[in-house]
Amino acid sequence: MTLTTNRTNRRRALTITALIAAAVIVVVLALTALNRGAVAGTSAGGTGGHGVDRINVTSTEGKPVTVPWERPTVLYFMASWCFTCVPQAEAMKELEAEYADQAQFVAVDVTPENTKTEVDSFRELAGFPGHPYVVDQTGQLSTKYEITSLDSTVVIAPDGEILARADAQPMETQALRAFLDKTLP
Repeated sequence: MTLTTNRTNRRRALTITALIAAAVIVVVLALTALNRGAVAGTSAGGTGGHGVDRINVTSTEGKPVTVPWERPTVLYFMASWCFTCVPQAEAMKELEAEYADQAQFVAVDVTPENTKTEVDSFRELAGFPGHPYVVDQTGQLSTKYEITSLDSTVVIAPDGEILARADAQPMETQALRAFLDKTLP
């Protein structure tokens, strides 16, 4: 009976140890994914300001995108495989012309290995918005704006100040309009 009890206790201890090790691995991988980049692509100065750290990236269409820009920049952090991200992407498409004089919209795919084809599939679901989509391949944008979840929106002033943020809050058209009306100058 003692031998059986010892075996049961050892198995239980091994199982608990294995579960703890698996949890630690998951946490480490998640933190690595969220903090995967450096700010090597930042440059000081640039358009419309002095001493502002700007990040220069390339859209999936091959065009340069600078964050922040000469107008407020609305960054929407999403992933092409994220179906809860589609409604806000559709809302941004619907509102981009209405806010064109007030802000630059940029959708940021946080999955670094995503390709133009994958992003274009998502853009198709959103109705092919006109604003740029970028893949945050180095994690620069996610790191700089401390993104920890999808469906996050950050509005940045031309001087680099964060005007507002909505973390893990997917917004459909009316909610996004209210958010932008409250936020944009």
